[in-house]
Amino acid sequence: MRNKLFMEGLGTFLLCVASMMSPSPINVAAILCALVYLGGPISGAQYNPAVTLALRLRGRFGWRSMASFIAIQCAAALLAALFVGLISVHDNAHTKDAVDALSEPAFGDFWAASAVSLLGVFFLALVILMVATSRLTSGNSYFGVAIALAYLGLVGTFTEFKPDLNPAYSLASALQGCAIALFGDDGNAGAFGKEFVYLAKMSPRVFADIMVELMGGALAAFTFRRLFPEDR
Repeated sequence: MRNKLFMEGLGTFLLCVASMMSPSPINVAAILCALVYLGGPISGAQYNPAVTLALRLRGRFGWRSMASFIAIQCAAALLAALFVGLISVHDNAHTKDAVDALSEPAFGDFWAASAVSLLGVFFLALVILMVATSRLTSGNSYFGVAIALAYLGLVGTFTEFKPDLNPAYSLASALQGCAIALFGDDGNAGAFGKEFVYLAKMSPRVFADIMVELMGGALAAFTFRRLFPEDR
């Protein structure tokens, strides 16, 4: 179990860092593909609490194991946000945007974004369940490519909505502004305070987004079991 948790933590950390640092989804998809092949034989290469929930509901492991995986994924997301904050240069424009956003409703585009997140996580998790856990595709060597292409296609299709597709990344992304301000070269406590106020305002939205993403994973597991009741 120790090796599984280590791999989940490492993979989630690297995936979150790549997602926060790279301007191109192609780079993230490439790293995701490599991480899937790296961690697949060890932990199942989940790196995503919504996928972990889908695998649990699929019957791959127990609730205690699921809780352990999700805990290490969230911890890795926090470390990823701190790491990005440490190596990034604080941008005053980001803080200004955060202050300006305080006057806007936190749930302004929630329904459209939630529909995209639900569909995206559902499709991604269903692909993972099919290519990585089904007897119909057992022993295939293309599972990593299929998962990476599913991610790349979803992000490219819904570019306007900037879907996260991963609760761990949603957490890391929410903490990114505070982390960058915290480690800024100018030691600007005021910037950190403004970023923290923005995070506090947006935290209900972040929580709601994460719940929607988890629902997408659960829906994928339910769909898989309905389609393939004999595949346990």
